[in-house]
Amino acid sequence: MQRLIAVLFSVAMTLGGYAARAAGDTKASELLAQARASLGGESKLAKVQGLSCAGTVQRAIGDRQVTGDVSIDLQLPDKLLRSDSISPMGDAALVVTEQGINGEQLLRHSKTLNTPPGAVIRVPPPPARGSEAEAQGLRNSRAELARLALSLLLAAPPAMPLEFKYAGEAESPDGKADVLDVTGPSSFAAKLFLDKSSHRPLMMVYRGVSPRVVVQSQRGGTPPAEPAHTPPPVPEQVDINVFLDDYQAVDGVMLPHHITRSVDGQPSEEIVFKTIKVNPAFKADTFAPK
Repeated sequence: MQRLIAVLFSVAMTLGGYAARAAGDTKASELLAQARASLGGESKLAKVQGLSCAGTVQRAIGDRQVTGDVSIDLQLPDKLLRSDSISPMGDAALVVTEQGINGEQLLRHSKTLNTPPGAVIRVPPPPARGSEAEAQGLRNSRAELARLALSLLLAAPPAMPLEFKYAGEAESPDGKADVLDVTGPSSFAAKLFLDKSSHRPLMMVYRGVSPRVVVQSQRGGTPPAEPAHTPPPVPEQVDINVFLDDYQAVDGVMLPHHITRSVDGQPSEEIVFKTIKVNPAFKADTFAPK
């Protein structure tokens, strides 16, 4: 994950180092207008109602690095599906996970393919319908949809109206960024960094639960018994930084093709999109629960 580490060191801003200015919402509106213009302009962005992104992902799981394929499908106003295919055992075994949201439906599905003889791979099951875990999953997925739409298109989904306030200026050895505080329903909060030279989204910072990728594997013998149910520990909120770069024009809209994520200061994930389609013709079952 050398490329990810390089980006983290070259782009990272010290959040506590910027001086806030009392410029209010007018300054935020001006910066957003500049940013939208840098991505292609209001008229072109307004026509984007869907994106289909496909590429590769490199992710840290414990002290290991795993690679695989990833696709992210977004359809405004309220549909999002991310699909990951990774080989956590370093061989032919493939774990496919899908997660997202379709209106009021939580999308969660996983399966394993090409499992070697004698090997057992377990992935956490989706939350039970009507459970508090499902409700929390819906809230998290709505927030993720809002963050993705904001990062890529500088647009807020209708179901998640967002407010913007100018928070000041951040500086790193590589340049400066204007910072916007973004708030919304269900305690949504994030900081959006706009590159001061290009005005494009450079980074988003928010507090969230550290993503957990749990894959249990075993070779040979009898599969272990399911552990007794115990209440899960209260998840800890940490800083999550998402970096965006390698902007390329797609149908007249500038979109980032390289996205990296750090969790609690540690490199976590790197995505490189090989293709991005604007307003694709999604299949009827793309966002259907499985």
